[in-house]
Amino acid sequence: MFKTKLSALTVGALLALGAVGSANALTLTAGNYKITLDNYDSGTLYNTPSLGSGSTTICATSAACDAAAAIKAPGALGGNADTMGIFSIASIQNIATGIDQYVRGSTSNIGGLTFGPYLTGVFGNLLDKIVETNCGALTCSTTALATGGSFAIYSNAANWNPALTPTGAGVDLNALLYPGITSGSLFLSGVFAAGGVFAGDATASYVTTYNSNTIAGNGQGYLDFTGGSALSFFDTNSLTNVNGGKNDAFLTTAFDDANGEASAIGWTVKSVTQVSGSTVPEPSSLALVALALLGAGTAARRRSKI
Repeated sequence: MFKTKLSALTVGALLALGAVGSANALTLTAGNYKITLDNYDSGTLYNTPSLGSGSTTICATSAACDAAAAIKAPGALGGNADTMGIFSIASIQNIATGIDQYVRGSTSNIGGLTFGPYLTGVFGNLLDKIVETNCGALTCSTTALATGGSFAIYSNAANWNPALTPTGAGVDLNALLYPGITSGSLFLSGVFAAGGVFAGDATASYVTTYNSNTIAGNGQGYLDFTGGSALSFFDTNSLTNVNGGKNDAFLTTAFDDANGEASAIGWTVKSVTQVSGSTVPEPSSLALVALALLGAGTAARRRSKI
């Protein structure tokens, strides 16, 4: 009897909490999420051996990879970084419900933190340390393991302007500086997680593979969030990487320059990226849950005395 009453009261309290949360349709809630991004990337390209040559190691150290580059990433500014770029977040979706909790051009909130209408960002400092090619009879593919990597996401009133290019005035992608993006309010920042992508390798943070002729390919890596106004909601260490370490999110990307759109304005490729992970309940929701459960327990105790 007591358990039945307590359960009913608890369910009622949580339903009431859900009603409070639904007052704003674009409120980021706890649980598994998927962030979809559009990117423009600047990347280093390498010479390709002839067809049929099999597997070849192009370079096996960062210095050797820097020396072996056929085309150095635009925007490296004389440094050694090999992958960098800008991005615009298209949506943040709750996977369990399928509901978009942020959509590009709209505002949303987490526990009273309002952000948007645009979330745009910069990433850089990924340094190739091993590059290999595999050339069969028809095609060659290139795979690169990189170290390092950092990123920053800003809440802005306007969307990105990729026409500034990786080498435009005021742009320094490895310093995470890009006019119109980094002038906003810092929403979330972090790093690509070392030792996350290749079993037995404690330093690699990102792996990318692409068709050597078309520069169409994919990449992946784990992320750790370290700063920004939304840090407490995304810093969960909820994912386990290939070496057993804990990270906050997992990133996958698919890229190409099939129609020349990226190279026409100075980038290497354009890409679509997905970041997945888990958020924690917003503080206001936690407080409401605690109060609801406290009230349910008090009411149940009173009823048990009747």
